[in-house]
Amino acid sequence: MNRKIKVILAVGLLTVTTLYAADSGAGTASDPVVTKSYVDKKIAEVNTGGNVQGNVEEQLKAQQQLINTLSAQVMTLNQESSTYKIVSVPQGKSILGKQGSEMIIRAGEAAVISAQGGGLQDITSGADISAANAAPKYHLLLIPREDGRGLFATKTLTIMVRGGYTVQ
Repeated sequence: MNRKIKVILAVGLLTVTTLYAADSGAGTASDPVVTKSYVDKKIAEVNTGGNVQGNVEEQLKAQQQLINTLSAQVMTLNQESSTYKIVSVPQGKSILGKQGSEMIIRAGEAAVISAQGGGLQDITSGADISAANAAPKYHLLLIPREDGRGLFATKTLTIMVRGGYTVQ
């Protein structure tokens, strides 16, 4: 009898394991069988549902536009900081420099526009020129901060400017 019980238990165990494997086996939603037709169907869904290649091309175009914009900005910054521009300022107008701008008056006359923090630095003579004083010709003038400092043209000015500026 002992042997009969062992055989029944073995057959029962084999039946239970087979039924369990068949219940949660391959081909269900949790463990799908992958066939060629299934893969082809999924590829077709991706190609028609979301145009992947079109999205990549749009992203590349957007990136190229960003690169072009940034390149133009870098070129502008390089031009502003590395070369002097000849600027004409009509009488009665002002030229205000951005931080770090340099100005050299070549012709005309100007009064200094200063700010609360001080005036323009005259690098040539090593002095600070305060508000309403005349700015000397042929001196290198430095704008230390972008806080409204610059020159007011009492006569039409011709100025060499390196760096950013606005004429008002």
